[in-house]
Amino acid sequence: MSLHVAVVIETFNPAAGGAERSTAQIVAELLKRGHRVTVLAGFTPPGIPGSDGSFTSENFELRAFSHRRSSGVLRLWRFAKWARRELDELESSGGGAVSLSITNAVAAAVMQPRGGTVIETLARNVATRAPRKRRLKKLTIRIDPKQQLLLKLERENLRSPGVRTIVAVGSYVVRQLEKHYGIAGDKVVLIPNASVTPQRDPAQAAQVRADLRAGLGLGEATTVFAFVAMNPRLKGLDTLWRAAEILRDRGVDFAVLLAGAMGHRQGVEASRRKLTQQMRVLGRVNDASTVYLAADVTVLPTFYDPSSKVVIESLMLGRPAISTSYNGASDFIEGYGGPLRGRTIGEADDAGALATAMAELCDKAERNRCAAACAGLAEQLTMARHVDALERVLEQAAG
Repeated sequence: MSLHVAVVIETFNPAAGGAERSTAQIVAELLKRGHRVTVLAGFTPPGIPGSDGSFTSENFELRAFSHRRSSGVLRLWRFAKWARRELDELESSGGGAVSLSITNAVAAAVMQPRGGTVIETLARNVATRAPRKRRLKKLTIRIDPKQQLLLKLERENLRSPGVRTIVAVGSYVVRQLEKHYGIAGDKVVLIPNASVTPQRDPAQAAQVRADLRAGLGLGEATTVFAFVAMNPRLKGLDTLWRAAEILRDRGVDFAVLLAGAMGHRQGVEASRRKLTQQMRVLGRVNDASTVYLAADVTVLPTFYDPSSKVVIESLMLGRPAISTSYNGASDFIEGYGGPLRGRTIGEADDAGALATAMAELCDKAERNRCAAACAGLAEQLTMARHVDALERVLEQAAG
């Protein structure tokens, strides 16, 4: 069954990360299957059509509300109104489109809130603050017009009678929908998150590992952890600093590779905490898979993540992971009735629990057991598998 899918997202940029990258991968997969896709984006950088071979298909159309980035409340309100009008036109045209919304700011027949719910996002953002600062952060949110508009749109859209199905990318999002909005049952479908990550043969993977570790002066006896984040505070870097101090004081031989939006500031912090040997700042990398392969374990003590690609991609490459109960991707670490592939801690600010989990995976035998349990995930967590399930939901909505 060939579909015309209208995809709504606030920002569409295949070169970006997070929900934008995932959405671009979904769109590319739908196009490969012969479906027609129209993307309605609040903002997109100029020149995207044709910049990637996946989007040169005659079945692809990109409609942008603006090519100028803006985070203002008025822009959000205008985008929501514009997207609704565009969807109405596409849905009512001959052979009408079935709508898929990635943003909770716009209702659609199928909604896939890849960022989870706004209300949970804000609550977890407050949790990253020191206890004495949380009340001020809550007040700031309460008087912020854009945050209040986002919450209003989310309440209205998730409960809209026009929404046939809400697709959750992890059990954490399922819990959010029920907890905050009482939405459960058949209206919510769990389709676990997925990714596209380069696969290397064992010889190539071993060479990547050896080269990066040699360049950093790290031997095989040292247990190396990977921390990859574009928002280090939200992803638990402060907790990781404290856990690293605990492990250092215990005499554990370990190192952490800090990759992503990190640089001089983190280098200064490592020096201040006397952790320069343990905390190695790599900064932005073109291919995160090289960091996972160089490491033995990925660690992400995140305060909030609907379903982290960092954890998913690490497991796909055979590297165990440590994360928190506030990460939907922890389902793959300890869940779905599968074997243990790392550790999940309860609270993102529990440095003691994180240090214990890291110490346990410094044991080579335990680490190897968790790594062996990752076998087969590279095939199970592909974006093609994810779109198989999403395609069925879209077909039902179209029918």
